Amino acid sequence: MTMLKQLLWRRFILSAAVVCALSVPVTEAQAALATYSFAGDLDNDPMSQYSISGSFTFDKATSGSGGVYHGAVTDFTFNLHDEGVLVYTSTFTPTGLNGVTVSKDMMSPFGGIFDRWALVSGVTSDDLLTQGIPPVDYAPYSFDLRFNRMGGGLFADTSLQAPPSLGSLGIPGGQGSARWRLFIEDADGNPAAFVGSITSLTAVPLPAGVVLFGIGLISLVGLGAGRVRKLQGSRA
Repeated sequence: MTMLKQLLWRRFILSAAVVCALSVPVTEAQAALATYSFAGDLDNDPMSQYSISGSFTFDKATSGSGGVYHGAVTDFTFNLHDEGVLVYTSTFTPTGLNGVTVSKDMMSPFGGIFDRWALVSGVTSDDLLTQGIPPVDYAPYSFDLRFNRMGGGLFADTSLQAPPSLGSLGIPGGQGSARWRLFIEDADGNPAAFVGSITSLTAVPLPAGVVLFGIGLISLVGLGAGRVRKLQGSRA
């Protein structure tokens, strides 16, 4: 009877360990977050001297209506590179709408319809951007990116969902576009903007440490289950 109780207790521990291994690494809040990295180029740069990169995170559980999800964006980073060297960074700030908009079968002012996945984020930076002659210092205040597909057919509905792949937009050579804009202003509030195209968009998986932690727990559970089976065999 004592041995039976020990086996039952071990089985209970193993069952609890399986639950922990499957549920601890990814909480409900973490599961709702989606992170993407992007890269792109800068308009009016014939020598391809500059490039951009960055990432954004949005909460898939954000409520909204009409395809508008204010406050969905929770993190953001924008980097500007000069011949591959990082020269400027701006990051997320909670001021602003920080939202995602999913549009379906919208009428274009140029004729026809289009679908769009758009993101806007408030941004800030410790660095100033110097532009013009004579040079004027600018600070960032907003960033947006837009994925468009003329003719529609990109989304089944306007629920909050993952951004479309560049391939689904028909890039390159199709009717779609993937564009970014960084808005800046001088000390007097006069605006300007950097603009360009998105050339890469990639979903960022869970951190490797989180995944390995879960795998490690499951491996330990498997070892424990094997020992229980051996004990059961020895008692048979």
